Amino acid sequence: MANVCAKCKTWRKNQYWNVFPHNKHHFFKVMLGDFRNYLRIPRKFKDEYTEKLSKEMTLRGPSGNYWTAALAQRGEDIQLQDGWRDFVKDHSLEEGNFLVFQHVKDSLFDVLIFDKTGCEREDSHFVEQDGDLCHENCCTMFKNTNQQTNNTSLLSEDEDEDEDEDEEESQQELGTNSKTRQWKYYESNRRPITKKDKERAFHLASKHSTTRPSCMIKMRPSHVHHLFILTINRDFADHCLSKESQDILLRVDSKIWKVALKHRNVQCTLNKGWAQFVLENNLETEDYCVLELADTGESQQTLTLDVHIFRVVKEIVPLRVVLPS
Repeated sequence: MANVCAKCKTWRKNQYWNVFPHNKHHFFKVMLGDFRNYLRIPRKFKDEYTEKLSKEMTLRGPSGNYWTAALAQRGEDIQLQDGWRDFVKDHSLEEGNFLVFQHVKDSLFDVLIFDKTGCEREDSHFVEQDGDLCHENCCTMFKNTNQQTNNTSLLSEDEDEDEDEDEEESQQELGTNSKTRQWKYYESNRRPITKKDKERAFHLASKHSTTRPSCMIKMRPSHVHHLFILTINRDFADHCLSKESQDILLRVDSKIWKVALKHRNVQCTLNKGWAQFVLENNLETEDYCVLELADTGESQQTLTLDVHIFRVVKEIVPLRVVLPS
């Protein structure tokens, strides 16, 4: 780069941080030291984003799944802590892995993962969250089915814009003005949960008996506190759900909710309508939902999923709304 005067450097820096769109902002981290327990945000990035970051960051991995990690102040630095360990574990991060973080909006970041060869880790695009488990009967039913692997397309700019529209639809459903880009979210009012609570909920959900195809999903913050987008287990989606985006029905007992089923790249999600389902059923993080393909007969043309809820805390306490400051 040619010699540039101090005033031009200052102007360019201001343009980059304050004028360029947020998705032009990146930082990288090499996994070294105690990276499995925490990740320090580069100080320069932290200084520029002090007023933009909330108490947590949502990380969208190459697979399209979401992880939420708490931000903690440590002296002049901020670190990713609670929730970061799940991201490390689920992606089997190793020392020397190279991660690139791209700011999407608010506290949402896309993460790319590279290994020591300098190339992307292929397996990072196929990571499932540890709560997304497919039931034995579903896996057994389709274990001999050949999965199509040659029809995967790259995510286009139009599809990326569609994802933004999906997130805006979820927020509009909650009565938020998305034009401000400062979206409200929800916090738990329930009592603190214990390891025993989590183990009990997982045990009950995993022991749910059914002869129909089903999958089990653990609720995460991006499912029930903000964003309100639920990622469906890929095997279950490929073999049990429609290959086209459409409205489907979620049924709890005899009550029904209409929810938008969307396909993006290799990802299948529930979007518009999911937020209403979450709030009316008082779903919280660490709760488990078993989605079960309903037997509605040939007369029912709309795909229906029976939802069985296994709560980590039996007592239901409505979520608390947190408005943007």
